[in-house]
Amino acid sequence: MTIESRFDNVMSRVLRQIAALPLHFAPDGSLEVYLVTSRGSGRWIIPKGNPIKGLTSEEVAAREAFEEAGLVGRMLDGCVGTFEFERSGEVCLVEVYPMHVDKQLRRYDEKRQRKVQRCDLQTACTIVCSSALASLIQASFEQYHSQRLAMVS
Repeated sequence: MTIESRFDNVMSRVLRQIAALPLHFAPDGSLEVYLVTSRGSGRWIIPKGNPIKGLTSEEVAAREAFEEAGLVGRMLDGCVGTFEFERSGEVCLVEVYPMHVDKQLRRYDEKRQRKVQRCDLQTACTIVCSSALASLIQASFEQYHSQRLAMVS
């Protein structure tokens, strides 16, 4: 088997997903993130799903945040990074798009299937299921907290 055919074989097992990183500025100015539980294992993750034909990545991310956690807000500037995880022998590559959350609805599609938690950086990085996701959340917090301080100054 050639290197190219092995690469093609591996790449055919990589699933692409799109996620929202729902961020919220608390009244005291601190930055918080919304996490949801996965339906299967109950592990803490961010809202994510598969690409949807006809929708941009940002639109898919916003839709996932709405369906999984009832979050409404505006998408921020572009992809903040990616992380990978393995599920059933397949690698999932997740593109993450930041979202500024304005509100959380009381009723939403997956309310009975998931828990939602708004938490600070330390808590979020401790409870998420992946160290790669924790690192991405940490980097995003630093970026958006710095931008917020620059806006206030």
